[in-house]
Amino acid sequence: MEATEQLQKREEKVWRAKGREDAVLTQRSRAARAVTAAEASLEMFNESLGAGEPEDPAEEQRLLEELRDARERAEPSAWTARVAGAQRAREQAEQERDDWARANFAEIAAEEAPKDPPVAERLQAAWAELQQAERAYAERTRVWTKLAPFGDFDVQMDCPRLPTAGDADTVRSNFARGIEPPTPRPLRQASEEQAA
Repeated sequence: MEATEQLQKREEKVWRAKGREDAVLTQRSRAARAVTAAEASLEMFNESLGAGEPEDPAEEQRLLEELRDARERAEPSAWTARVAGAQRAREQAEQERDDWARANFAEIAAEEAPKDPPVAERLQAAWAELQQAERAYAERTRVWTKLAPFGDFDVQMDCPRLPTAGDADTVRSNFARGIEPPTPRPLRQASEEQAA
């Protein structure tokens, strides 16, 4: 597991560098928003003077200083080096990871490959079980289809479709919502009400 662990450590270094880059970009964005907020405060102050409020030179000076400080913190030249440095650090970490992985690929593959057969076997077993369950579900649906003329339900409207029918997104959505039994909805509701 040594090569895989070494690769993971290098990946973590990339994540940390990406986190630092994101933090710098967030700080730069906050600094720009602080300028907007300071401008809005000064604008509101000046608007209140136009509405007949008494002049307050100290407040005006405070707002002007706040705006000056915010503009200084948001000055693009102050952020250019920070952003570029954070981007270079991330790029360097990615390059180191990639170079190391290329140089040690055989060792990484030797550690990772044995993990695959058990996963494939689990999927094969799950697939076989799913196919059996699909057949059983389809058989129960056929039973209800035969009984439809004698009951007060419409097979097309009231019997749930096979949850594994459709595209991958539909199937995922069906499983996420939970699998309905093949019993027609009106009959299921009646039996649930009797059970309650």
